[in-house]
Amino acid sequence: MFRHLTLAACALGLAFGLAGCDASSASESAGNTGSTAVVLQSPIPGEPLLAKMSVAATQAAYRGVRRVEQNWRIAGQPCSTEYREEVASDGRGRWSLETVELVAPTLASPQQDLWLMLQESREGFLFRYRDFRLFDVAQTATNYTLLLTGNHVDVAGRSCVELVATLRLGRGFTYNLSVDRESGLVLRCEQVAPDGTRLGLIEFESIEFSPVFPPDQPWHVVSNDEQPLPAGHGAEQLLGFAPVHPLRAPTRFVVLDSTVVTSPDPNQPGTLSWVKTTLTDGVEVVFLLQGGPDGSAGGNDVVRVSPSVGPWNHVEGVLGGQRLMAMGRVSADELLDLLDLNF
Repeated sequence: MFRHLTLAACALGLAFGLAGCDASSASESAGNTGSTAVVLQSPIPGEPLLAKMSVAATQAAYRGVRRVEQNWRIAGQPCSTEYREEVASDGRGRWSLETVELVAPTLASPQQDLWLMLQESREGFLFRYRDFRLFDVAQTATNYTLLLTGNHVDVAGRSCVELVATLRLGRGFTYNLSVDRESGLVLRCEQVAPDGTRLGLIEFESIEFSPVFPPDQPWHVVSNDEQPLPAGHGAEQLLGFAPVHPLRAPTRFVVLDSTVVTSPDPNQPGTLSWVKTTLTDGVEVVFLLQGGPDGSAGGNDVVRVSPSVGPWNHVEGVLGGQRLMAMGRVSADELLDLLDLNF
C-alpha cells in the first residue's frame, strides 16, 4: 500500500494553543453525593440528557469564565499550559470566546501578546472542536459506553450529573464530564489518555445563565472563506479538479459535511482550493482535505506523518498525484486508514 512514511516538521503546536512546557496542573472535582450508576444503552438518539448536550453550547444562553489546562507531549517532550477564558452564547447561534489570562507558563510580554493574538485567531476552532461536543447523538451511543455515575456534583454553583464517555472498541480517550442538569451544558470536562494520563481539563469557575449582554458584546465573526461543496459537476467547475466525493467513511465514523476552503499557495501568488470533509464518531472529529493535482512527488505516493501534538495527529502528502491532508484527535494509523480507504 502507500504507507511510505517520513516525519514532517511539527507545526501544530501553535495551531492548537500550546504556550510552553512544564507548567504544573492540579484540579479535582467538587464533593458529591452518590447513587446508582446507569449505563446509557445504544441506540438512544432521543435520550433527553444527550439531546440537550448536543445543542447546549449554542442554544443555551450563558456567560462564564473557564479554566483550561493542557498537559500534552509534542514529539515526546512534555508541554503544559494553563489559562482562563471568557465564553458566552446568546442561545440563538451567536457566541464569543476570549482568552483573558495566561496562568502558566510565564512568558515575556512580547511572547504573551503574540500568544494571545494567536488564541484570538483560532477561537472558532477552539469553540467548535476543542471543547467536548456530541456531534451525532446516535453515533455517540453506538461507539461509546456512556456511564451516568449517579453522583451529583457542584460546578460553579450549578448542580451537575457525572457522565463518563469511553470508546467501546479500540484505544480512545475517556471523558469525565460534569453536565448541568437543567441546560445540558458541559461545565467540566477531563480528557484522559488510554494510559491514564490526564491530557486536559476545561472547567467553569463561574457561570451566569440568561445574562443581559451589552450592545458591544464581541460576538465571533467567521473569518475563513468556506462554502458548501456544490453537487455534481459544480464541484469540479469551482475547484478546477474532480474531488473524491462522497468519501467512504471507516466503520466507526459518519460524514458530517463537505465544504470548500481556500488557503494561500506556498509556491506562487494566489490561493489553493481544498475540499474539507468532516467526519465524526459522535465525539471525535476528523478532517480530510483534498487539494487537487500536485506533481511535486514526481509521480510517487508519499505520505508524511507529523509528530503528535497532544491528542492531535496530522498526516499529509501526495497520493495518485493529488495533494491530501488529514488530521484529528485520533491515532495516525486511523488517519492513514482513512486515506487508504479512499485514495
